[in-house]
Amino acid sequence: MFAPDVDGRAAAAGPSSGPAGPSSGPAGPPLRLDRLTKQFPGRRALDDLSLAVDAGEIYALIGPNGSGKTTTVKLTTGLYRPTSGRVLVRGIDAHAEPERAKRLIGYVPDEPFAYDRMSGREFLHLIGELWGVPRAERTCRIDALAGHFRIGELLDGDVEHYSRGTRQKLALCAAMLHAPVLLVIDEPIVGLDPESAIRTRELLRDFAARGGAVLLCTHTLAFAEAVCHRVGMLRSGTLVVEGDLPTLRGKAEHGGASLEDLYLEFAGTP
Repeated sequence: MFAPDVDGRAAAAGPSSGPAGPSSGPAGPPLRLDRLTKQFPGRRALDDLSLAVDAGEIYALIGPNGSGKTTTVKLTTGLYRPTSGRVLVRGIDAHAEPERAKRLIGYVPDEPFAYDRMSGREFLHLIGELWGVPRAERTCRIDALAGHFRIGELLDGDVEHYSRGTRQKLALCAAMLHAPVLLVIDEPIVGLDPESAIRTRELLRDFAARGGAVLLCTHTLAFAEAVCHRVGMLRSGTLVVEGDLPTLRGKAEHGGASLEDLYLEFAGTP
């Protein structure tokens, strides 16, 4: 449905520019976290985390509450600065060159935000304009994304009247408008009905199949098992294990068949 900007052209464009010219783009995977640590007063939320998400890959980060998932998301998207370590987005240091890195990222937070007094369509056009997407192009993308989620008839109503699920769909649409290389999503299907969750899964799979990369955090293990190529499990700020499901099953002492079984063994309460 939507191809990511795998050539990295968006990173070369200014915040309000039109279409950028061709570029070979920066080197490196869409996301690499290199020995990432985040210390808050009195506690270490993340401890020496290293992982990579490759082009064409959906990577789920799972773990109990307080394990460091949302901290990882906020470090990746530039909302937090690391105590030490680096976030590299297509080889760009996200904290040394935040504007270039952020142009390659689409972000859906755990609490989706939109301006209540705007219509959904106005909000999406605002987001597209801020990213420098030409009006005709963003209109086409808005219509296609809204059509995928079956919210086209709701877009002209004010956001303040939207349900939690519709706000989530709007946030997913907004994150994809500028054709990012990397999608970072904190709890992708919160508030979604089963059909919308399936449509979200289809959208993420299509995005990855076209060369995009996805980092998602979720407590919904069945969704992670259905959509992800690899899984990383956090506990107390430390990555305890990662791999695809066959690899994780091979490492499991009890050989659990489902992601739920594997989660309880590797990331559950000791």
